[in-house]
Amino acid sequence: MERAPFVFPIRFATQNIAVQTTTRELSGHGVSVRCLEPPSAGTFIAMKLYLPGARDGLSADGVVLEVAPPGRESGFWAEFRNLTAGARAQIAEAIGRRERASSAVPIGSVAVQPAEDPRRSFPRYEARFAVRFATVQDFVLEYAANISAGGVFILSDDPPPLKAVVRVEMELPGAGTVATRGQVVHRLSKEEAAQRGTLAGAGVQFLDADDRFRERIDAAIAHILADGAKK
Repeated sequence: MERAPFVFPIRFATQNIAVQTTTRELSGHGVSVRCLEPPSAGTFIAMKLYLPGARDGLSADGVVLEVAPPGRESGFWAEFRNLTAGARAQIAEAIGRRERASSAVPIGSVAVQPAEDPRRSFPRYEARFAVRFATVQDFVLEYAANISAGGVFILSDDPPPLKAVVRVEMELPGAGTVATRGQVVHRLSKEEAAQRGTLAGAGVQFLDADDRFRERIDAAIAHILADGAKK
C-alpha cells in the first residue's frame, strides 16, 4: 500500500518521552509523523493513532526507519510492528475513505469557516479566543476563528510564512491558557482574503505537545460544543 497524504492527531512514546503531535502520511505499513525533535532511526515507539470514525485511538507499535534530513520538514517515518489484522483493516478503511473524499472535494480552498472537509480526521469548531504566536520575534496578540484536535486557524493580516514553526499560546474557552509549538500548514494573505471575501490568517498544526495539552484541547472542544447546545 502506497503512502497517502493523511493528517490526524497521533501520540507516540519512547522510553523517555511521550509526545502528542500530528501526521503527514499513512500506509498499511507505517506512518509519517511531524516532530521537531524526532527520535533517532532504530528507536522503538508505542503509538496511538486517532483515526477518523474511531471512538478511541488505535494502538500500534513501531520502529523509526527514516528521519527527515536537514532542510526538510522535521519528522520521521515509523514502520508498524506486530500490527493485528483488525488494526490493518481499520487503517485500510480510513485510507479508503480519505481517498474517496479527496476525489470528491476540491483541494486547496481555505476559508475561515469552510464547509467541513471529509478528508480531515478531526472536525473544526467555530470559536473566537485570544491567541499569541511568535516565530523568532516577540509574541503577537491575535484571535482564533476555529479550532480542532490537531490545529487552530489564527486570524491575522500578516500571517507567518508557510512551513514556519511558531510558538503558540491560546486562552482556550473553558480550559485556561495552554502553550505549544506548531507549524503553518496554510496561510491566507490580506490580499488573497479580500479576493475570496473572507479573513486573512494562518492554519497552524500542533506539534510536539504533551498529554496535558491534548486533555486541555479536548476540554475546550467539549466546552464549545456544550455552549453551542445551550444557544
